[in-house]
Amino acid sequence: MCFLLCGPILLAILVVGLAIGIVQAATSINESSVAFIPKLVVLGIVIAIFGPYSISAYVDYLRNVIIELPNLTR
Repeated sequence: MCFLLCGPILLAILVVGLAIGIVQAATSINESSVAFIPKLVVLGIVIAIFGPYSISAYVDYLRNVIIELPNLTR
């Protein structure tokens, strides 16, 4: 469940961070805000796209856990 919820966000930020790192190395611009702002924008976009899916998957998972909880305590 952790991979389903965090995977798209971490993957998108990893790709953006890698691309920005390559551009910073090529241009010798070593300012932290240059890397932070695009990651923040991508984070917002990915949450807006995958947020409803993530919430519904998490709610379904918790519902199944709560339903199966009495069977685990026997």
